[in-house]
Amino acid sequence: MAVARAVLTLTLTLALAAGLATGAEAPPRAACLDCHEPHYAACGSCIECHRGDERARRADLAHHRLLGGAAATWMLPGSPVLPRAVALRDSLGCRRCHVSGGKGERLAISLDTVAWPRTQDELRSALVNPAAAMPSFGLGAASADTLIAVLLRDADRYGGSPRYQVRFRAGSDDSLRVFARLCGGCHQALTPDGPQGIGTAGPNLSGLPGAFYPAPPDSTWDRARLERWLRNPRAQRAHATMLPVAVKPAELDALLEALAPPPPTGDR
Repeated sequence: MAVARAVLTLTLTLALAAGLATGAEAPPRAACLDCHEPHYAACGSCIECHRGDERARRADLAHHRLLGGAAATWMLPGSPVLPRAVALRDSLGCRRCHVSGGKGERLAISLDTVAWPRTQDELRSALVNPAAAMPSFGLGAASADTLIAVLLRDADRYGGSPRYQVRFRAGSDDSLRVFARLCGGCHQALTPDGPQGIGTAGPNLSGLPGAFYPAPPDSTWDRARLERWLRNPRAQRAHATMLPVAVKPAELDALLEALAPPPPTGDR
């Protein structure tokens, strides 16, 4: 900390000297340093990573939308948190329902539009206590803050909105009834027609046929793979607890239709 403070002091001294030489005013000292030891001073001002207002001396104003802990490493060069955050986002399959960093399905709100306007507490609460149609990942506060770092890094800092609406297609068709009958007792899924299924014994199937559903490398849940799985789950995974499901070809097509994410409206 002493070294970091020395570096910051030297930086401010040089800036002051340059200002005197050119007649320009020196940048004001960040009020954050009245209470906090400086760190990563070479990366820029306090608000670059932590948000807030570095001019304010009232704590409630200075800490407005403050970021702390792992979430504040979103722009730190060489941050060890960000690779873990990316791996966590991919393993949870966030992009099977959401757009993040311009990529993902559009079953739910784009995270690029809501990550920046929200506070860290709001984002953490949405991850730890997810909405009804969202899978419960069992994340703790520390894991949530790690994930927040990459959501902030890849989000739109200036064009987002804290409010949103998710619009689903009106009505339903036979494909949803097939899903409810064959899968809905053990699984849930968010579909273009809204949330489907009531079961919690099996994994959430939102976005199953899409490109972002968690799957082994170079593998997706296409028609052939789903058919093999339903015919005999334990032949595909030795310790699978799911029983075989007799599915007719037309029913298999209906399941894939029900679970298919909406077509992209832009770059994925």
